[in-house]
Amino acid sequence: MQKAVYIALLTLAALISSCSDQYNIMGNSSVATYEGNVLYLKVAGTDQTMASRDSAEVVHGKFGFEGIIDTVCMAQIYMGSHSLLPIVLEKGEIQISFTETEQTVRGGTLNERLYKFLNENARLRNELQNNTMHLARIIMSGSNATTHLQAERKSATLQDRIDRLWVNFISNNLDNVLGPVYFMKYTSQYFYPIITPQIDKIIKHAPASFLNNPEVQTYLRDAHFNMRLIQGDF
Repeated sequence: MQKAVYIALLTLAALISSCSDQYNIMGNSSVATYEGNVLYLKVAGTDQTMASRDSAEVVHGKFGFEGIIDTVCMAQIYMGSHSLLPIVLEKGEIQISFTETEQTVRGGTLNERLYKFLNENARLRNELQNNTMHLARIIMSGSNATTHLQAERKSATLQDRIDRLWVNFISNNLDNVLGPVYFMKYTSQYFYPIITPQIDKIIKHAPASFLNNPEVQTYLRDAHFNMRLIQGDF
């Protein structure tokens, strides 16, 4: 009887492990203010509020999270009410490093994609901000029109590169969790839902799994309605 129960438990464990994937997050921090603080791994619930999935205290610069996931999902690491960074909960080992000047995430296919994109986006936005400040100085100093025009053209070029970076990133991840999440982040820059050429390019060949995402679906419904209003179709 005991042997039969033992075999049944082994079978159940095998079934559970076959349906779930394990993640293991290992963290290092050289930020003095993080020492002794508790970090929280949070995921969005059905109502989009962030719910704590795990917690870990930073001890001698080390912390970690581990668990089982049935579906790959986005998460955030928090300290108190402050979000430190986004992370994809996916199978395998993920390494996180905090320093005074940067945050790095390594490990996992989707995390590697995400942080390559985020780093390039940060670089371009920093360059755009510097050029905007340069343009302001040009205007205040009364520089000639040619110098002014060159700075404006550089800003336009940088903004176009940022837009193309986002469109390509979302388009290349339409079939996974990154696509819908960063589509919604990209569209949040608009005052109201709208279909721009960039958005049209994204949704033109999007799979049903992306288009049926509840947030994406709501955005596109409202955007198409607004476009009809703009075009005077009512």
